[in-house]
Amino acid sequence: MLAYLIKKVRMRILPNLRYLPESRLRICECCLKLTLFLSLSEGEEFKVCLRCRANLRYEMLAQLIRQYGSRLSDMNVVELDPHSPLRPILSKAKEYVRTYYSSIDTLGSARPDGTRCEDITRLTFADNSVDLIVSSDVLEHVPDLVAAFKETSRVLRLGGIHLFTVPPRDRTQRRAEFIAGKLKHSAEPEYHSDPLNIAGILTFWDIGPDASQYFSLPDLELSIVRGPEGKDRRVVWMAEKKSVIVPDRKEN
Repeated sequence: MLAYLIKKVRMRILPNLRYLPESRLRICECCLKLTLFLSLSEGEEFKVCLRCRANLRYEMLAQLIRQYGSRLSDMNVVELDPHSPLRPILSKAKEYVRTYYSSIDTLGSARPDGTRCEDITRLTFADNSVDLIVSSDVLEHVPDLVAAFKETSRVLRLGGIHLFTVPPRDRTQRRAEFIAGKLKHSAEPEYHSDPLNIAGILTFWDIGPDASQYFSLPDLELSIVRGPEGKDRRVVWMAEKKSVIVPDRKEN
């Protein structure tokens, strides 16, 4: 973790000190407190609440989740993030499971802090057992995104949703994939920072407004439910579990 913080300061903070004058004092839509949003980027990704560490995408998610109100206390929630600023909100759920991914740890096992090891393409949750899944800038790093949405469909109850953000792109395309066990790039390799991996984490997908054409399933409908907002044109996606309509059979 120390090595990650040193790299973060060297790579992200020091070169971006010129954006500090754009820092603003305002109410954070995630923690709902007056705070300083420290600016370290031209866009919103690194304009961060000093109290809860939320940026625009987390604020957008927080506002949508709060719309559940008291219903949240009856819901089973899974968040694909062990250190999310949404934790104070989501912890009001009947069951709130925070997860992380590791290729070494046993799926379904828990760390001392209660965070559970999960793979979005091979979840250990039972069928129809989850009301809400939340992830922020996670799915672009999943090699088999079709499998991820199939698992989303499997574990969600009818009417359940997966709220998620991904870095906005003009169109959906695969950037990298594994073929016969070997990694093949179809675009310039792009890595995002990751506190669990100092080298960063590879981006396998660009996900654009046309994503519903690629990843919607008969019982899982993808749609944009908020945005675009800010200079980064951020949006929030929803994947909703729906009934499969079986057409009537015509008798001969």
